[in-house]
Amino acid sequence: MSSTTRPAPAAPRSRRRLLLGLLTVFLLLLAAGVAGLYWVDYDLRHPKADSGRPGAWMTVDRDEVSGFAHVTVPVSAEDVRWGYQNGFQDDFAVLAFRIPQGELEEYKGSLAASGWADTKYVPQIDLDGFQHIGVPAPSTTSPLTCGDFYTLGKAKNIGTRVCVASRSDGTSQVWVSAVHTP
Repeated sequence: MSSTTRPAPAAPRSRRRLLLGLLTVFLLLLAAGVAGLYWVDYDLRHPKADSGRPGAWMTVDRDEVSGFAHVTVPVSAEDVRWGYQNGFQDDFAVLAFRIPQGELEEYKGSLAASGWADTKYVPQIDLDGFQHIGVPAPSTTSPLTCGDFYTLGKAKNIGTRVCVASRSDGTSQVWVSAVHTP
């Protein structure tokens, strides 16, 4: 009697290859799905201007921003810039302008702001807002003096921060940021 050795059946190796192939396809589809969600979500994270969606910068006039912040813009103001961002819960406004240095103390006195103090810290949201309207960041200016005030509203209060700094050209730069607060 002769015995012949037969090779082991090929089925386990084929199943392993099939499982590895299916796992690879699954992982590729999963990665493509995650990447697709990221690109779809981009519009949600970066809404188009005037879309009215949270985070969108809205086209509003200077008087609306000034009224929101409860800050008047002097007649002598130059290079007036403003922006208004629609928030998910809280809207945000920025306003910047220059006034003659001789008017700075009188202007500061006309505001309800208290606690005027020299500072170097400006919150990142303010910096982003000022960058959006194309004015130099207040944190790059020294000395920088800031004061805050709150205005009571019907549904929400408005927190306003005003920062001022003298410029070498004989004017003073004024930065205003305002946000709804609980």
